[in-house]
Amino acid sequence: MKFENYVILIIAAGVMILLFGIIIGDYVIAIETGRVINPEIITLMKMSITGLIGVISGYFGGKQSSKDE
Repeated sequence: MKFENYVILIIAAGVMILLFGIIIGDYVIAIETGRVINPEIITLMKMSITGLIGVISGYFGGKQSSKDE
């Protein structure tokens, strides 16, 4: 596996772990305090996953483009 592959893997895994921790943490706090789930957390999740998909797609698109040359 090349170094670039490891970098993308670490970025994707790190963002997903961070999002998982934030979302689970907010759900736990919401249950303990009896409040509703913060809608900003859901927005953060949607935007982060969309951005992560864009980064990964750009990586694979650039990787495919360099093979064609």
